[in-house]
Amino acid sequence: MKKLAAKLRDWMEETHGTAFELRRHFFRRFFDSDLVSSAGQWQVVAGGFIAIVLSLCVPMIQAYYHKYLMLQALDSPQPYRMAAVADHLFLITFSMTLTGLLTAMQWPSLFPGLRDYLVLAGLPVRTRDVFVAKFMALLTYIAIFIAALNWPPCGALNFAMHGRYYISRAANPGVLFLSMTLAAFFVFFALVALQGLLLNVVSPRLFPGVSLLVQCILFTLLICFLPFVLSIPGLDRYMHLRPDFARWIPPAWFLGLDQEMLGNREPYVHGLAVMAKVAAGAAAFCALAAYLWSYRRQKVRMIETPIQTRHEFAALRRWRNKWSDRFLPQQPEHAVFSFTMATLARSRLHRMVLTGFVAVAFALIVESFVSLILGGGFKGFAVKTFALEEAAVSAPLALSLFVLAGYRYLFRLPVEVRANWLFRVHEGGNRELLLRGMERFVFCLGVLPIALLTLPLEIEIFGALTGAAVSLLAFLPSLVMEEVLLAGFEKIPFTSAYLPGKRPLIETVCMYGIAFGAYVGILSGLIVTSLRETPYFLIVLGSLLAIWARVRKGRLEYWHVGELEFEEVAEPAVQTLAIYRD
Repeated sequence: MKKLAAKLRDWMEETHGTAFELRRHFFRRFFDSDLVSSAGQWQVVAGGFIAIVLSLCVPMIQAYYHKYLMLQALDSPQPYRMAAVADHLFLITFSMTLTGLLTAMQWPSLFPGLRDYLVLAGLPVRTRDVFVAKFMALLTYIAIFIAALNWPPCGALNFAMHGRYYISRAANPGVLFLSMTLAAFFVFFALVALQGLLLNVVSPRLFPGVSLLVQCILFTLLICFLPFVLSIPGLDRYMHLRPDFARWIPPAWFLGLDQEMLGNREPYVHGLAVMAKVAAGAAAFCALAAYLWSYRRQKVRMIETPIQTRHEFAALRRWRNKWSDRFLPQQPEHAVFSFTMATLARSRLHRMVLTGFVAVAFALIVESFVSLILGGGFKGFAVKTFALEEAAVSAPLALSLFVLAGYRYLFRLPVEVRANWLFRVHEGGNRELLLRGMERFVFCLGVLPIALLTLPLEIEIFGALTGAAVSLLAFLPSLVMEEVLLAGFEKIPFTSAYLPGKRPLIETVCMYGIAFGAYVGILSGLIVTSLRETPYFLIVLGSLLAIWARVRKGRLEYWHVGELEFEEVAEPAVQTLAIYRD
């Protein structure tokens, strides 16, 4: 095996022709990012993600095993069969959602871009070879992801379902795997066809903005859809219904295909299976047609068509230029504030990262209201239940947590590390002013907009006076969260080298889970409870003000000490506990 592995490595290091090298080039680009200091560093993060997915299979097997053990103890097989159908629908929908998320994340890389043409312009390769290599690399990449995503839950579910009501067939795991795979490829091909349509219909001047808008909408909707996906296993009592609206729901099509391959001969199920086959074939055909349509045409549009300067949000830029000088009188503050805003306005990758954090916050907010509705506790906004009030208060808290955490993570991602010399030159004597510019940006485009956007919701739920009080109580924790996240962050946004994977991914996920439970869950209940009595409200208000003053004072004590960080290094073997500050 060692000799075989060595021969494979040697073979991979050799050159094998134009087609192979183009495919290898495009395939590797899916695993690299311009946001890190050097290529290949995302392998640590990818390894952590794979470890989380594999570790989740263990509790999944245990949960499904006990679930079906109880179902098989019943006298009637009907609950068992309905639960099996619901779980098949869950896995199919889950596969479609995750594939859509991955495709949305790789949205700019679905077709050859301007950089690909410029990089390959000096090589003796044809446009057709570039398109074929890009499409084959994309297919290989998504096929590996779909196979790795679908096979473990298929095996786990079929293992847990064994019992007296289980109809044993050798093809059972393969049937569910095939249904999930076709459903995932349907989503992938549909999104590829959508971008191909935009690429050929929208003008080159407007395409970057329109494409980014569509990408952000898709990403946000898919993340917000995850709570609905996770609730599907609980819908087993409705699986015997045959609603007409299911013909318009893609996951139901592939569930019908799955059930037909398992032996269900109902005309209703057969109709859904036919729709699944037609939809999968039509999506693949449209994706291939989009590539053929873009052949030659895209290269001409991207290289030979002059793209004029974009003028979106001209009024907003004029307002910023008018008031930023008054709000930021010091030049170093103004420089950092303007540089951060301009970077977010121009960098697609940075905006996409921030969109991901905002989408997670929206998904959690939607999940709280959906749980309230499905649990029967929602009787309209006119009935002010404790659960409804707690869900309304959790909206600004969840947004502030993930938006501010998103900013802190986003500021670590560089734009062009070698261009940070300008800030290095002006660091002497301006360290405090440079950090203050970052703080003003987080407050003006993070804390304050969240409070203003959620104020109408609080007024609608609580009334004008009480809603304003709730907004104030939710605003103060946002200020505390801002101070906590900026404490020890001694970088100018987008100017420092970035090393991902310094902290294990499972540790990061657990930290966000604990923070969400403590910051949103506990604090929202405390705020709603304090509204019952005026003394409680004053106590909570005073406590939050005191905490904010103490945390801010502790952070500002170190503003005059140390140096700005422009080169991120690995974690030291021995922690200094910030003793160097003394």
